[in-house]
Amino acid sequence: MATAVGTSIDAMAVGVSMAFLDVSIVVIALAIGAATMLMSTGGVLAGRFLGARFGRYAEILGGLALIGLGSSILYEHLTA
Repeated sequence: MATAVGTSIDAMAVGVSMAFLDVSIVVIALAIGAATMLMSTGGVLAGRFLGARFGRYAEILGGLALIGLGSSILYEHLTA
């Protein structure tokens, strides 16, 4: 929830800033769209490449991270 609120406030601040500046919203929207497309595509391609090579180890590491995070939250709630 906090991330969603923070993202919304950030988007609002950028929108208000663009309203005060004399810029073309079309150019800005196209630049943001192109950057998002390139980064998303790069992430998918990197994930596909790295997943083929390190998929099993990444799953184990991710599982351990989730177990650690859950244990930390449980400990925090039980001792508070």
